[in-house]
Amino acid sequence: MSPILRRCAVIGFVVTTLLSVPSPLWANESPKRFVLEEATIADIQKAVDDGALTYEALVRMYLARIAAYEDGGPKLNSIITINPDALATAAMLDQERKAKGKRSALHGIPVLLKDNVDTVDMPTTNGSAIMKNAMAPDDAFITQKLRAAGAIILGKAAMGEFAGGSYNSVTGQTVNPYNFKRHTGGSSAGSGAAIAANFAVLSVGTDTSTSVRGPSAYNGIVGMRPTTGLISRDGVAPKNLNFDSAGPMARTVTDMAAMLNVIAAPDAADPTNIQVWNEFKKANPQQLNKNKKSVDFTQFLKPDALKGVRLGVVRNFFGGDPEIDALAEAALKKMESMGAVLVEVNLSKEFVEAYLDKGGRSIRKLSDYRFKADWEKYLATFDSRVPKTVAEFVRIYETEIKKSALPVEDSVMNLLKSSLKTSVEDPAYKELINKTLPQATKDKLAIFSTHNVDALVFPYFSSFAPPIKNPAFAIADPSYVESKIPQPAILAGYSSVGFPSIVVPMGFGSQGLPMDITFFGKPYDEGKLISLGYAYEQATQLRKPSPLVPPLPVNP
Repeated sequence: MSPILRRCAVIGFVVTTLLSVPSPLWANESPKRFVLEEATIADIQKAVDDGALTYEALVRMYLARIAAYEDGGPKLNSIITINPDALATAAMLDQERKAKGKRSALHGIPVLLKDNVDTVDMPTTNGSAIMKNAMAPDDAFITQKLRAAGAIILGKAAMGEFAGGSYNSVTGQTVNPYNFKRHTGGSSAGSGAAIAANFAVLSVGTDTSTSVRGPSAYNGIVGMRPTTGLISRDGVAPKNLNFDSAGPMARTVTDMAAMLNVIAAPDAADPTNIQVWNEFKKANPQQLNKNKKSVDFTQFLKPDALKGVRLGVVRNFFGGDPEIDALAEAALKKMESMGAVLVEVNLSKEFVEAYLDKGGRSIRKLSDYRFKADWEKYLATFDSRVPKTVAEFVRIYETEIKKSALPVEDSVMNLLKSSLKTSVEDPAYKELINKTLPQATKDKLAIFSTHNVDALVFPYFSSFAPPIKNPAFAIADPSYVESKIPQPAILAGYSSVGFPSIVVPMGFGSQGLPMDITFFGKPYDEGKLISLGYAYEQATQLRKPSPLVPPLPVNP
């Protein structure tokens, strides 16, 4: 059964049975009732503790919202596949909890995985119609960790094809739940939109340039790109393994940290991951658990963390949409009132040119020289029904997919075709790895030492979510304020060591679109960034659900 048919079958079952569910499955006779929208992990576990909720009921509630707003109504297109075993898994976890207690804080918590994360029981499409039925031989490392923790893999989130943009040839264009004319950011488009629309509690995205933080910012949720390699990439379709990183996405910093606890762990199948964990241990020996192999990132949820912290305000990322500037200035004023010391930072013209402008584009182009070898190595893990070469993908796209209702975008074809002509043996690629990226790391670290700051802070984007440009889905929106300000996205990834950053909601513009503020740190500073993000979040509470996807009347 195709992903779309599988999703429709599951959703159809839920719609026809939802209203017949006995009320004790949803709630007891207590005057307190469980409210699904914006529910946190703590809210869910308390409701289960109180007998007001079961995990099976919780899954049914999310499936009902998916039926209403994903497959009906605005058709957000944020999910490619629903797990047909989600309800059965939830029922099993209900029984297990009664008999043995919770496995972890994520026991019974519904999670969506970006559809480039391998799952043995659902296709992993990478957003490509060519792979709509591609079944991985086993779970990705992070999928294994989530299942072991008791999380329910609710389904696979839509993504930009080959981890680019927010459109794919499997289900089409993902749209923003706050404005159906606007972009969601990419490529973890569905991971961001689905959490913003309250289709699940948590999601996993992947971030090569911006693909966790961008969708989080455009959809007003929390997202974190960790130090590259802190989360294993085993079983995750590669885009560019010099920079690829999975990242947790949630509606709160607390929930994001709880999922990071589970998916950030040493994995021998990813050598970079082991190297990064060894460096993380050296940098943060006091943060390790007794087994010395993991960290409880919830230890950094400190409401007073901004007191005495020196924050470098990167002014290069201001001056776009004045409404975003106003939100950011209000955020900075709040941080200062909480004890933060604000330090003005202006990146030099040379730095911007080298890493954010023309030089940044060159870094990405050269780094993509490894795409073909990495992609074909990944394809080799699938059975014979999945094409095994980039050349085969090009041929199928130019023949079969080109004629379909959802043809491939030019950007995907450009990546595939250019990769046929490049190699990691090219002297330019070797110079990138041996010289350019190490220098980038030094130059970025120098920002912190030169200004004596603990972290950098800035609005993640200088304009709100832009209108959808895909010709088949585009709708004119003259209210959009375009910005020519350099975008900070690639500041994190394009280095020999990836820099972590977290984005946290900082409010809404006059058109009802959200935007996030960014805390950007040095490698292995995840704990510090979680503390800063949490302190700001708790003091402001600016996350709000979209009124365009309101609570359903069946929600008790």
